[in-house]
Amino acid sequence: MGALDIGYPGLGLSDLEGFFDSFSGVSPLLVSDYDGTLAPFRRERDEAVPPEETKRLLRRIVETGGEFILLTGREASEAASLLGVPAEIWGCHGWQRHSPGGETATTPLSGAEEQALRLLPDLFRPFPPGAVERKPVSAALHWRERPDVLEQYGKLEKSILERASEVGLERLPFDQGVEFRLPSCTKGEAMKRILAARNFRDPVCYLGDDVTDEDAFRVLGGRGVGVLVSVLPAASAAGVRIRPEEVPEFLRKWLAALETGRRGAP
Repeated sequence: MGALDIGYPGLGLSDLEGFFDSFSGVSPLLVSDYDGTLAPFRRERDEAVPPEETKRLLRRIVETGGEFILLTGREASEAASLLGVPAEIWGCHGWQRHSPGGETATTPLSGAEEQALRLLPDLFRPFPPGAVERKPVSAALHWRERPDVLEQYGKLEKSILERASEVGLERLPFDQGVEFRLPSCTKGEAMKRILAARNFRDPVCYLGDDVTDEDAFRVLGGRGVGVLVSVLPAASAAGVRIRPEEVPEFLRKWLAALETGRRGAP
């Protein structure tokens, strides 16, 4: 189950029973985005935390021996603090790998990439500091509940795009903001590395909510299930759509299938 082409996901949570039934004798992997998927959006980014039920279920999945990876655009250490669950975290769209024990490894960058990153501190300098998120391999501008920031970006967009293009930075619009990043640091590239380390028989699922997750859905393809978390139907490479309020129920089903599969394993 999965989709390579953009369309409107035609399946919902109730259609995943066959997928959950495949958990016996294998090592299912759950990969998830953070903001808008596990945690609701907040104007102040450090207030975006998952509901307690979501955290409890994720903790149970990990304690049961389930494999879980958080794949997020946030820095890994920041995401680890907000998530509050011991998990492997791939931060900065996969550039960082943060172990449950707190160790962080990064992907080496080329000289050209290092040079491109020198532009990042200046790219959003005209904007209020609270609207700018600076990360090691990207910079994001947020205008959620900040119409003045959106208006200012509209005025400066052309010059920002020109400067970013000159050094090879990629523009990535997302819900209520825009990010400029290295083209090699994408969730699609991260998903390729995740899948390469897996047995082909192991079920894999990725949960995501917006355009930053689409390349991961495409890479996942026939290897697993892409689940779009969205209130309304939306074009996506995912094959399944669930509403944000259904995420805890999805996790309950994952946990139950994991426990049943463990009992049924030879």
